[in-house]
Amino acid sequence: MGRRHVNALESLGLDVSVLSRRDIEGKKTYSVISEVYNDIVKAEDAYIVVANETACHVKSLRSIIAAGHTGPILIEKPIFSKSELIDFRSNCPIFVGYNLRFFQLVTILREKLSGSNIYSASFSVGQFLPNWRPGRDYSKVYSASLNQGGGVLRDLSHEIDLLLWLLGPIKRVAALTGRSGVLLGDSEDYAHVLVEGLHFGAATLYLDYLDKNNRRTLTFQSDRGTLTLDLIAGTLTENSSLICSMSADWDDICQQQHRAALSGESDVICGFKEGCEVVRVIEAIEESSETGLWQNL
Repeated sequence: MGRRHVNALESLGLDVSVLSRRDIEGKKTYSVISEVYNDIVKAEDAYIVVANETACHVKSLRSIIAAGHTGPILIEKPIFSKSELIDFRSNCPIFVGYNLRFFQLVTILREKLSGSNIYSASFSVGQFLPNWRPGRDYSKVYSASLNQGGGVLRDLSHEIDLLLWLLGPIKRVAALTGRSGVLLGDSEDYAHVLVEGLHFGAATLYLDYLDKNNRRTLTFQSDRGTLTLDLIAGTLTENSSLICSMSADWDDICQQQHRAALSGESDVICGFKEGCEVVRVIEAIEESSETGLWQNL
């Protein structure tokens, strides 16, 4: 994601520097945030994207604020690994990288759902973790590690964000999560979640690292019928009829997200409070799985 962000920002005509513990060929790379400020930017003028491991987000944000930064920040999802870190104070506008909100099919879906009485919905995503990053040992990346903020609940939290954004607040959740034993690492590789909504009937979430077919679908039952969005196929159907088909242009989606963060005027981009609400839902799911009880939000 860091490379994608760099490419998107350069495509927008911005002068991009990279803060990383790795040397990146062809890029001016720094290892300490103060070096960046001392060398090339004024804190109040910079736009910063945080795209390191989830468990490192809060430390990165505190370092950025301590350096005197007051400009916008986009932080990759999820914003924090645990809700105890949410007690974070900043005058900076902070956004969270739930970029599926900018996919045009999601925009059309949201318009279709507007004003509907939602009876039930299902969100399902599955991708085989060893296939995510070709050429890298999946067991050594953060996804496979609980301590680094991995696991399907955080890695695939786009679906939780979309549920909240499209359907509204959650009343309570019941869940079963765990490790199948198929994969190395100690993070959960599947989660089954039942949701009761404040303004909708019921929803289910199914997330896993196991599906070798790759799937990502959202289905809604309402007083207007059935809507299904297949994010892999790039199709939106209504009552079994195809109403729209398009492929996701991830470079364009990334650029749209950055434009929204830079302008500060978008009602689509995920804000700080919304990002924190996703973390609260994740922890309620974990608590329900551990106790076997419904958890109120």
